[in-house]
Amino acid sequence: MRVFNVPLLPSEFDTYQNKIVPIIVAKQEEYNILLQAVTDLQTMKTKWDGLVDTCETDSTKGVGATANRNKYQPTYWDAIHSLIYLYLLNNDDVIAADQLTFHISTASKNRQRIPAPKSTVVAKVTYKEALAQYFSFRNSITGKSAKPRSVVFVELRYWIGTVPPTSVADCANCVFINRANNRVLFTSSDEGKKAYYYARYVNHNGSYGPWCAMFSARII
Repeated sequence: MRVFNVPLLPSEFDTYQNKIVPIIVAKQEEYNILLQAVTDLQTMKTKWDGLVDTCETDSTKGVGATANRNKYQPTYWDAIHSLIYLYLLNNDDVIAADQLTFHISTASKNRQRIPAPKSTVVAKVTYKEALAQYFSFRNSITGKSAKPRSVVFVELRYWIGTVPPTSVADCANCVFINRANNRVLFTSSDEGKKAYYYARYVNHNGSYGPWCAMFSARII
């Protein structure tokens, strides 16, 4: 079983992202990474680098510049974490040197494996802006918003249409929801349709909980 970690300390995270993003861009096809995911990551890197430069420039650095950088870091961190988890963690084409750069390693046999979540999510959809749906979740076992132990995010699969999907297998769209990213965006052509969702917990080991019952919300 492979594991990985993305640094949280801003200085360490900045060094890390500067090393890995060029590899991701250069080897997008070789490692079979979705092109849109790479393009989105490059856009985020440009924004992050600008915020870091502002923090380090004598004429602009200060408390406000640091706060702006720190506020954006969870969004960028989550994008990197999700991309590595989805496309690189268990990808046998990733060479050993790149695994080392990505902080991918094989977990110790003595390390206790955290069991897959047993609970499902109970979802609530709210509207804060046009063509967007925001999510909050409760743990089906505890009834509280706190996620089960070691859960990193909620995997959300969804289908847009006027007729519900027959199962989660029909839902081609996927997004990972956490504190930094808790919404799904739509286009004007989706307005008036419904988004049909299935959701489940995913923990640090890559173990999945059960899918929740399908739920839906109208796109407005």
